Amino acid sequence: MADTRPAPRLLLGASLLLWGGITGRPLIGLIIAVAVEAAHWTRTRWEFGNPAYLRAWQVAILLLVLTVGVVWLDSSAISALPNAMTWLPVILFPLQFVQSYGIRRSMSLANLSLFLRKRREHSRKHGLPFRDIRFCFDHVYFCSVLISASLGQHSRSAFLFVASVVLVIWWFIPRLSGKRMKPVSAGLMLLTAVGGGYAGEKILDYAYERLLIGRYQLGSLEYSRHTRTAIGDLGEIKQSPEIQWRLIPRHGELPRLLRVSSYNNYLNTYWSTKLPKRVGEEDSEPLEFQELQSVGIEDPFRITAQNADTTTATSPAFPQFTVRGGTPRKDLFPLPANAGSMVLPAQNIEINAFGSLRVDPQHPVADALILWGDPMDTALPPWSDPGDPDRESPDLQIPNNEEPAIRRFVDQLGIRDLPLKEKVAVLRGHFAREFTYTRYLSLPDPKAQDEYERANFISLFLEETKRGHCEYFATATVFLLRECGVPTRYATGFAVVERDPDSGEALLRGTHGHAWCTAWDEARQTWIDVDLTPPDWSGTETPYMPAWQGLLDRWQILRDNILVWRSQPGNMAIAIVIVCLPLVAGAALAARRLWRSKRQVGPYRDRKAAKAALALSPLGLLEKPATKHLGERPLGTPLSRWLLDVRPALASTDQLDEAIEIHRRLRFDPTADADSLRSRLESLVAPLRRELKRVPRRQA
Repeated sequence: MADTRPAPRLLLGASLLLWGGITGRPLIGLIIAVAVEAAHWTRTRWEFGNPAYLRAWQVAILLLVLTVGVVWLDSSAISALPNAMTWLPVILFPLQFVQSYGIRRSMSLANLSLFLRKRREHSRKHGLPFRDIRFCFDHVYFCSVLISASLGQHSRSAFLFVASVVLVIWWFIPRLSGKRMKPVSAGLMLLTAVGGGYAGEKILDYAYERLLIGRYQLGSLEYSRHTRTAIGDLGEIKQSPEIQWRLIPRHGELPRLLRVSSYNNYLNTYWSTKLPKRVGEEDSEPLEFQELQSVGIEDPFRITAQNADTTTATSPAFPQFTVRGGTPRKDLFPLPANAGSMVLPAQNIEINAFGSLRVDPQHPVADALILWGDPMDTALPPWSDPGDPDRESPDLQIPNNEEPAIRRFVDQLGIRDLPLKEKVAVLRGHFAREFTYTRYLSLPDPKAQDEYERANFISLFLEETKRGHCEYFATATVFLLRECGVPTRYATGFAVVERDPDSGEALLRGTHGHAWCTAWDEARQTWIDVDLTPPDWSGTETPYMPAWQGLLDRWQILRDNILVWRSQPGNMAIAIVIVCLPLVAGAALAARRLWRSKRQVGPYRDRKAAKAALALSPLGLLEKPATKHLGERPLGTPLSRWLLDVRPALASTDQLDEAIEIHRRLRFDPTADADSLRSRLESLVAPLRRELKRVPRRQA
């Protein structure tokens, strides 16, 4: 049977204050705590029936939907529900209000379930039995407050863990005093809850790192230093069809490739960044990101091109476009390799030596105007010193296990001494004729599983399988050009392959994630993009797109546009008014109806009537001490009939029965001797009142 006893006094208030502190909403937590605990300090109540509970549940669902929608605008779809759950104390407050300020001590579970309500109506209609499960919502609300606090921004704090344990023990105390649970059992349950909570936190952290962030997540903090490719993996390469970024044309053409990060060191299917070192030195760390300086204090342009002068980088003659997309955390930003400058107000922007740009977002959606074109370059030149032969150049290194096959391939094509442009042309033609792009890889020999796992995958790709995805083509191109003496790097990002026919915008989806090579053009003293993946790769084996993807795209575009509008100066206040005005109007209407229908219960239900009744009969002095055994007297229930339920708490019921009989005679017998009966009633009420005060509170 469900527990219908209310939560201990001040427990809900303390938990709400904890929630407010952990989630960074102390004022909201204080207001709700006062509203909930005020039910113990006032006798104002309402006769809430099943329709009121149902209406409160519907309001809570509406608040949940609105909260998820608003939070979704400020975060990703994955994190929208957990972020909305941090508002559970506010969302469920209507239900807690009708519980705290209602006449009844419990609510029916059928009020929260359409299925149970239908069964209840069917049973009543046909005279069938129906077991109505009732419970006190205090306990549900208490659990929801702790769950919300555990999802807050300071949920890692040890204080939350300790405070939660204290609150749970506080909640257990009345159950232990009623001997419904042995102390040993309660201790074991508490230890199990503590251990389960700790283990659950670790499991959720692991799942988040492995499933939500993922090892291929573009924009993670470690992605600028190293990334694991899918080279050597068998099966299909799956990518998300969700829109990551949009390119909105402004002036001139759009770039074909947008780089997120680049690397120069390959080892065991991993690409990483590496600085040059002398022979015998330990490997050095990659250059850290450095903050970019704006062109002027009031000018939102920020230089991204390395060593570029202000006038050149901000020339209006450059092609221009806007990059718009979500930035849920400190992310790497997609840019063309020859970006000159960008307009991105109110953001912290950093860049490293490889040309990777990192943005610390202050708005949920970034909206950056990019100027790009020759002779801009966001990456520094390759590290090489012809006068210092002992200094290695990572941009020219080839793995020892792949070097023989790379050398044979270059000699076969005869491109070693050709100019860079001709080298690229020969390789492009050869790959287009002899190689096949595929997202699905299988064993060249089904019986050679062990040999395949130890294989040199790029050599196998060039000389045997001649099948692979963009990471194979990009990595092979890097090694082939290095064999010819050209410094190269491996680049990852997006390819512009999809345009919206109506708006002209380019859509960059997860399926458009791409890898290519950047080569150093010595004649022009700049890095150039070399993409030798067969040109039909984007249309080959197109991944499955769900039927509702178009609807999701339209919603995401609308969401991004709304958030960009909201982040502009002055628009936030308008958005707050639009969202809050209906809620304020609804709350005012509900408050008006509650004010008009309020009641006073217990000894203070109607002070004038109580004084008149007390003057007529001293039996009213028993109502207050009897309340701790029976709860509040239901509205409309006669005092004499209600006091009959307190008989089990008394050692002898004779005095109570006589007192009730005298009370009835005083009220309804006009021939009774009022003075003598009243004197007798006072003598009976005084010891009954003392006995009721001494008797322990009855457990439900």
